[in-house]
Amino acid sequence: MPVRHILPLFIAVAGLAACRDDTDRAKSGNTPPPAQAGSNKDTQSGREGLYTMELKLPDLPPEAAPLRQAIDHYVARQKRDFLATLDAPDAQASARELPWDLNLDVAIASRTDRFINVQVDGSSFTGGAHPAPIVDSFTYDVRERRVVSIDELFTDPKAAERAFAAEARRQLLTALDDQDEPLASDATQIDEGTAPDADHYRVFSLLTGPDDKVHGLTFIFPPYQVASYAAGPQAIDVPSEAFSALLKPEYREAFR
Repeated sequence: MPVRHILPLFIAVAGLAACRDDTDRAKSGNTPPPAQAGSNKDTQSGREGLYTMELKLPDLPPEAAPLRQAIDHYVARQKRDFLATLDAPDAQASARELPWDLNLDVAIASRTDRFINVQVDGSSFTGGAHPAPIVDSFTYDVRERRVVSIDELFTDPKAAERAFAAEARRQLLTALDDQDEPLASDATQIDEGTAPDADHYRVFSLLTGPDDKVHGLTFIFPPYQVASYAAGPQAIDVPSEAFSALLKPEYREAFR
């Protein structure tokens, strides 16, 4: 049976939102015990306590140096953009009331004989009602020693996206009618959020099997794309038979 590999993004975001509540309670004297940071996390703070950055990076094999470089550049850009928000008018006054934070958990989600898939699960709080989720992914071609995008796997990327969109809409529209836990969305939001040719299928992980092959792709939609923030990120699985005819010849043996 194929195995889905996605990180619990909304748990992390909800936890950060809970931290906002904990901070408010601390002001009234009800202070919870401090959280214990993992030894594999790099925690940074600065500007008189205005912000905190918690970064967790994966251990990668030496032969995946191009993947490490891509991740390092990505993390550096996220840090730079986050720190730049403190230069906005009134930003530092806001951060003194409730410190801002950037949380990035970058981890290997799955491996096969051809790919290493890495997911980014994080959030950025720069004031407002709740943190902004950060959802991203990297897929590394072990044989070619480079990071590949979803489009680079297919001879006709637009046709592949149409196949993804059809399956995503089917699953999400079905979830709207779930009698026990209907999806907090509507048909219009789902249609707009799954439309092809709009960079909607950039973030994905691999459905893997015991044969070390890819049996399908899991596409991850961040909050607001196809459902409400409260519904969290949505993930849909597309089996390889839905797109295998569109794969480039050099990648067909990597899929089942």
